[in-house]
Amino acid sequence: MFRSRISLAFVLFTLLLAPSYAQQKELTLRDAILKAGTDLAPERLSALQWIEGDNTYSYVKGEQLMRGTLGKSVDQPIAELSAVNAQLPDSAKLKAWPSITWGSPTRFTFLHNERLFGFETTAGKLEAVTRIGPGAENEEVDAVNKAVAFTVENNVYLMRVGIGKNRPVPITTDGADGIVNGKSVHRQEYGIEKGLFWGPMGTRLAFYRMDETMVTPYLLEDIKTKPSTFDKIRYPMAGQTSHHVTIGIHDLASGNTVFLKTGEPLDQYLTNISWEPDDKHLLVVHLDRKTENLRTVRYDAITGEAVSTVFTEHDSKYLEPVHPALFVKMHPTQFIWQSNRDGWDHLYLYDLNKGLIRQLTRGAWAVKEIVAQDPKGTFVVVEGTALVDPKDPKGALETHLYRVDLANGKWTKLTSEPGTHHGALSSNGTSVIDTWSSTSVANRSVVRDTKKGAVMKTLIDAADPYTGKYTVGTIDMISIAGERGDMLNARLIKPSHFDANKKYPVIIYVYNGPHVQLVTNSFLGGASPWMLNAAERGYLIWTVDGHGSQWRGRDFEQVIHRQLGVVEVEDQMRGVDRLKKTGFVDPARIAVHGWSFGGHMTTAMLTRHPETFATGVAGGPVMDWSMYEVMYTERYMDTPAENPDGYAATTLPSLANKLSKDLLIIIGGKDDTVLPEHSYSFLKACIAAGIQVDFFNYPGHGHNVRGKDRLHLMEKVLDYFDDRLLHTH
Repeated sequence: MFRSRISLAFVLFTLLLAPSYAQQKELTLRDAILKAGTDLAPERLSALQWIEGDNTYSYVKGEQLMRGTLGKSVDQPIAELSAVNAQLPDSAKLKAWPSITWGSPTRFTFLHNERLFGFETTAGKLEAVTRIGPGAENEEVDAVNKAVAFTVENNVYLMRVGIGKNRPVPITTDGADGIVNGKSVHRQEYGIEKGLFWGPMGTRLAFYRMDETMVTPYLLEDIKTKPSTFDKIRYPMAGQTSHHVTIGIHDLASGNTVFLKTGEPLDQYLTNISWEPDDKHLLVVHLDRKTENLRTVRYDAITGEAVSTVFTEHDSKYLEPVHPALFVKMHPTQFIWQSNRDGWDHLYLYDLNKGLIRQLTRGAWAVKEIVAQDPKGTFVVVEGTALVDPKDPKGALETHLYRVDLANGKWTKLTSEPGTHHGALSSNGTSVIDTWSSTSVANRSVVRDTKKGAVMKTLIDAADPYTGKYTVGTIDMISIAGERGDMLNARLIKPSHFDANKKYPVIIYVYNGPHVQLVTNSFLGGASPWMLNAAERGYLIWTVDGHGSQWRGRDFEQVIHRQLGVVEVEDQMRGVDRLKKTGFVDPARIAVHGWSFGGHMTTAMLTRHPETFATGVAGGPVMDWSMYEVMYTERYMDTPAENPDGYAATTLPSLANKLSKDLLIIIGGKDDTVLPEHSYSFLKACIAAGIQVDFFNYPGHGHNVRGKDRLHLMEKVLDYFDDRLLHTH
């Protein structure tokens, strides 16, 4: 009887487990690519944001716009998409909620169908605030007067409510081939992401004007025409003539435009534009072309005259200012500046009249960015790493939220759970939405108080979208010794069927360039879903963030100066050494894949260490730094004339004769970031050396392959490896 009960219990237990096993299925590459942002992404609250002027938040749930309140457990719908569409013509119906901006607790605005709309939630009324115009791009809405600045082709236009009979007013008229107004400049380096900047009172508009007529054109083939035609871009290569940038200020009251008298040299970089609260002055960072010296200059927005140089910085290697000054509320002469002058990214409090007041943060951790400041200007909430020890760099894997008090620099860590946290501060400064993940938490959003970080409400705690549905392997976070003796962060993905007694082929996925971190304590450890598919095929997927990668401090990053890709390759070789010591890696079957800087690394690894690697796939690779753009290359490499040995040592076509294993080079036919000429030069060198190399072009694509064609790309990459590493064994 006892035995029969055990048997019955076992049967029942098996039956209970059977459905969960039956539901698990293979993660196909198609799903891994095409569903990465949908079914395979953890659940989240779409468009989650604070409502302006209120301690409530909104998000989109299907066709409903929801409002949440901290003291209530049930959120309420405040608007239906159908209610908005009922007030739009049939030709302009919304298919989904657009991006909205709250102006008050009951009103938001959005851009749609060449118009700025306002919606009043209490009355459910939609209002067309103003037209924008056909062909508009780069729209910037002034929150005060609801004016809209935008670009059409290379000119700036302005649309104001009730002015000009609803016709756009041209602010510039000289836009043409080589003259660009109102768009990002300096190839989007140094934190530049846009070209239009409203003053805080909405009375003035600052905009970039870029003259690149002196820059040699580069032609990219467009095969959509018959015969094919060529798109012309202006691309300043390292050491060559660069463009000239100025900053215009348009006064809405007078209709006049003045240009800041920024002086010479004309090829300096003008970055980090920041309006002062009085709407009459602004700060502009002047960075010299050598990127060793910066001046933060205060300008009179009415006359264009320079008023004063507020402060300067110097670094014998390079500077990278990427954050504009943040003026302190209620203290109009004070602002916060972010700098790594002491070796780590930290905050400094300045006064326009008194200069530096105090350093606000310090220590072996990096402030990544300021989330926001409270309405009284007493503190800021920032995102930053945990403490980073060279011997234990796991702190760089983390992103946490901190409160920093401006009066004394005291900082309070608001998040304690290991992971990657991102914050949004409420308009009254009492609460912060913390959305975070880790290798064990798929996605969680909570509301915390800004005094000590206590959790006030959990908004969502998402399940892992793979658990119980897909058969996937494991992700290990590892530290290894780097080329310079300090420790590096690495990630290893194993298949679900991993057996430590077997020997596995390895795909090294690499980038290792500046401003990029691939290994993080976040969902999947920062990995992409295709890597899980590749692991199930029978690979180990390995990634190392070596010297030059982000958030390890200035000295760690600047090791790469004047020798891009040299120390980084040796870091990757230390990673290979670590793999070989595990006992479950087949040293004869190690492959490399990377894109852009990672494409350079892939090619460099196969040519500098041909005995180590079996094959590689290099996407959009930089092959010769002298052919890459001025702003990036000269910062890290200086000019070819100043650093001939560094350029010679890192020019990969000169190493083409060392290539002895299969290499596939992939490019986008209209890549305007890493020009096709890079790969063509390497191909030509291979031909001259009698070396066989494989090549594939995605016509019409830019620097990477996006959309549905990305499935084709990853099929090509993994099939290439399968044929050489799996099917031969």
